[in-house]
Amino acid sequence: MSINGQPITETRASKTYSMTAPLFNMSGKVIAITGGAAGIGLATAHLLVSQGAKVAISDVNATNLSSAATSLKASCKDGGEILATQVDVRNRSEVDGWITSVVEKFGKLDGAANLAGVIPKSINIERVEDLNDADWKFVLDVNITGVMQCMRAQIPNMNEKGSIVNAASIAALGGFPKNAAYTVAKHGVVGLTKTAAKEVGDRSIRVNCIAP
Repeated sequence: MSINGQPITETRASKTYSMTAPLFNMSGKVIAITGGAAGIGLATAHLLVSQGAKVAISDVNATNLSSAATSLKASCKDGGEILATQVDVRNRSEVDGWITSVVEKFGKLDGAANLAGVIPKSINIERVEDLNDADWKFVLDVNITGVMQCMRAQIPNMNEKGSIVNAASIAALGGFPKNAAYTVAKHGVVGLTKTAAKEVGDRSIRVNCIAP
């Protein structure tokens, strides 16, 4: 993995980290995760299946998805299960079909982590007046429309007292030069999260976002 051609390498800390057992019971919980084949999504899935959760991961990258599924199966404990599905979050029918298949297989949906996201090729290069249409559309389609489409499918199928976590970014907390598309999309995630939280509070469903 790289950003602007610069490889992202593991640090000594990341190679030696250990997962701390959560202070809550995830056994038998059904959780859907987008962007589950790498990064935060994959790490989250490993923790959940090791605690007995039934986890459905999706990712657009078939190769990474297959590798992730294999590693996750080895992490399953105490009834933990894994379901891996190739999904492009820009495609409504794929998203809807994925959530339907999750509920059909596991019988319910207790939570979701919408973590799929992309970084534009133009990051740290193009100013607002230079933005190209293709990059703008690609980033917003994945990073905000994709989150909306996932939530639209998840909420009607989610149990009361469920939980949704969306991936925003530190870029959602301020403006960054030469990073317009990504910054706009992540601001949108924060707004969408706040709106949904107020809409589903009567079902005791929590909706929050993280800002790494």
